[in-house]
Amino acid sequence: NRSSDLGHVLLVGIGGSGRQSATKLATFMADFELFQIEITKNYTSVEWRDDIKKMMVKAGCEGKRTVFLFSDNQIKEESFVEDINMILNTGDVPNLFPPDEKAEIIEKMQALARQEGKKIEATPLAMYNYFIERVKARLHIALAMSPIGDALRNRLRMFPSLINCCTIDWFQAWPDDALELVANKFLEDVE
Repeated sequence: NRSSDLGHVLLVGIGGSGRQSATKLATFMADFELFQIEITKNYTSVEWRDDIKKMMVKAGCEGKRTVFLFSDNQIKEESFVEDINMILNTGDVPNLFPPDEKAEIIEKMQALARQEGKKIEATPLAMYNYFIERVKARLHIALAMSPIGDALRNRLRMFPSLINCCTIDWFQAWPDDALELVANKFLEDVE
């Protein structure tokens, strides 16, 4: 099944159910790098695209095994979800890199292909495809979404890759006794 091949997950649960903590722990245990975006009030699709480029270069050019943890409260524009849908589906976002940045990537890939003794023709298209292959192999997306309200249902309808390309994990609310145990443990040294 394609979804588990590329290691993307859709974590569904209410806030505080452990979706992000579980992702951070798994990322650390697998010795991957965690990538998250910092949403500010001035964060627009321009900053978003820059972050996506940084993340793809990290995985594709630098070869860093990366987990992108993204939660639904970071969706400032629906275009963010559209881009994620594309990355889940193809490993790429159309027209993400302007020609100069794309040329830089292609140059890095040519050097990498030589270094690794890869038998790939050195055409720009073949090199960019090699870059995307590396992104797909090294970038794993973890989406933390809440099932409350219609937003998740609507997004799943609009962006089928959220289902088709992800393993879906449901996080239940914590039982009261578990919450109490954690609270007691944290507070046992407090006078």
